[in-house]
Amino acid sequence: MRLSHQGRHHGPRRAPRRARSLAGAAIVALLLAACSGQLPTTPEPRAGLPVQVQAQPEIQRLLNSPQPDASAADIVRGFLRANVGFADEEDVVRRFLVEGLASEWVPTSNVLVYDGTPVVTVSDTGREAQVSIEVVARIDAQGRLTEQEVGTVTQSFELTRIQGQWRISAFPDDFGVWLTYPDLTAAFRATSLYHLSTQGQYFVPEVRWLARGEGLPTAVTRAALAPVPEHLAGAVRTGDSENVRLAAPSVTVDPETRLATVPLEGSGPVDGGDASEALVSQISQALLALGGISAVDVQAAGRSLGVRGHEGPITSTGQLPYVEAERSVNIALLRIGEQFFPVDPTDARLPNLTEEAANLRLPRLGLSWGGVAVTADLQDFAAVSNDRTSVWRWQQRESEGESSTNAGIGNQLTVPAVDPQGAFLVAGVHRSTGAPRVWALDRDDVHSLAEPLDVPWLRDRDRVRSLSVSPDGTRVAMVMGEATRERGRLMIAGILRDQEGKPRGLTRAVPAAGSLVDVSSARWASPRALYLVGQRQEDTALRGFSLPLGDFLQPLGAVDGVDFVEVVPVPRVEGPRPVVRSADGRFYTEEGTRGWFNARNGDELVVPGS
Repeated sequence: MRLSHQGRHHGPRRAPRRARSLAGAAIVALLLAACSGQLPTTPEPRAGLPVQVQAQPEIQRLLNSPQPDASAADIVRGFLRANVGFADEEDVVRRFLVEGLASEWVPTSNVLVYDGTPVVTVSDTGREAQVSIEVVARIDAQGRLTEQEVGTVTQSFELTRIQGQWRISAFPDDFGVWLTYPDLTAAFRATSLYHLSTQGQYFVPEVRWLARGEGLPTAVTRAALAPVPEHLAGAVRTGDSENVRLAAPSVTVDPETRLATVPLEGSGPVDGGDASEALVSQISQALLALGGISAVDVQAAGRSLGVRGHEGPITSTGQLPYVEAERSVNIALLRIGEQFFPVDPTDARLPNLTEEAANLRLPRLGLSWGGVAVTADLQDFAAVSNDRTSVWRWQQRESEGESSTNAGIGNQLTVPAVDPQGAFLVAGVHRSTGAPRVWALDRDDVHSLAEPLDVPWLRDRDRVRSLSVSPDGTRVAMVMGEATRERGRLMIAGILRDQEGKPRGLTRAVPAAGSLVDVSSARWASPRALYLVGQRQEDTALRGFSLPLGDFLQPLGAVDGVDFVEVVPVPRVEGPRPVVRSADGRFYTEEGTRGWFNARNGDELVVPGS
């Protein structure tokens, strides 16, 4: 049975900022900075690159300058339409502003992404305009995108006549640029930065939206030299220190060899050693991913900084001692009743694996248990009782399996989550106090006690409804709600570990998938993305989504008449594959571009290691 995909979609008033007169030289300097493609938060000039390094088609924008005798409303509308060209050489957009405002405006300090058409209302005098837009996302000065429920933002613009022509003289202090989604993708690029795991040699990707243009390599390098985000502090590491900085105004790219030269100065990592190797890896991985760059030469005091086993410029990410934690799974377990059946998750039919079934020793699990998790090597199992008060463990031994039941952890327990560093995580509430808790279960001993993690930011009314650990072991996705609130929300926290790699706490979580009004399930599909089940304002029922972190939510194809319970990710080198579990116990797989395939029925599909 095949089912076709359905379509995919791609405030308060603030005090206005008064224009101030600046010298002509400062105006020219700012215009140069606007063309650099970086994300400045102050008006100081920063030089850009001498060559274009992005592999993208030439974009010809036809932006209209202010027309003679245009009305105040036309000037405001023209300015908003021209926002997309804030970094163009012609700089048409600043012609709508008085000189002082044009010189101090920092477009990328605050980006609002909106849907529809701005509504402009001008006062009788023409000297004030109220503009309303439907905002769907925001991008901060560091390039971090946050989606939100669609909401109206209204702001005031002041206008004045210059030689008889209307120009904008003031707008709110935090005004940056307002862009539609097509304009956003034309002016900005979703760019990957890379932190490092505290355990193992893994890159931890983070997406930032940086302005397109010749200054992009410089912007990427500056971002790589910045501290890690607060919500990941201690959960990831970097080779950078606060003393290291660019030794030149920009990263230069040779137009013939396409070699990017990154001159650094400062003490610490640039002197060599592990920190130096880490920093070279972070910068090289990010720059090579841009396209148009064939090699990266990170230098200190004119000397190239290399990595173990390779001297000189980095020409391939394969030369770096770090990789992304990508996995490829060829076996899954379909639970039917008390039994587990090995199946092929790469086949849309989810067929049984007869040979593997004969060679694997698998436990039987009573019907009073569910929510099964299993490690990548199929050696350790965990499950939660149907009343959410106990955890079952089973571990493969040489002759037979060993099992245990822990009935003393807490209440309202979540399905166990596999920690790739050697543990299971489970959340619930303390039996005596009713306060929320997160615990770690040591993988090595099925009889080990659950160790509570330090999560001081959890409030008594918070409820953790599900957990999922990223493939690199650095982050945890948490579906959270409140004791008196049905709807859930998605939060991402970093995992703090001791020197042995055991989880000891969680960083303060930050929200994700803000455009969803309800989230019921979240599973890591890769180090970069999650599969979710949730609901937007316009949805009439729960449905599946893919969430590339730092990017826009992407709806998965709907299945007519099917209630989504979870989207199970099947990790593959070429990219994860979703398997939908429905409320009536059916599993639906993607069959190329032909839609969803009604594959099999069962109680659970357990993917090892996730």
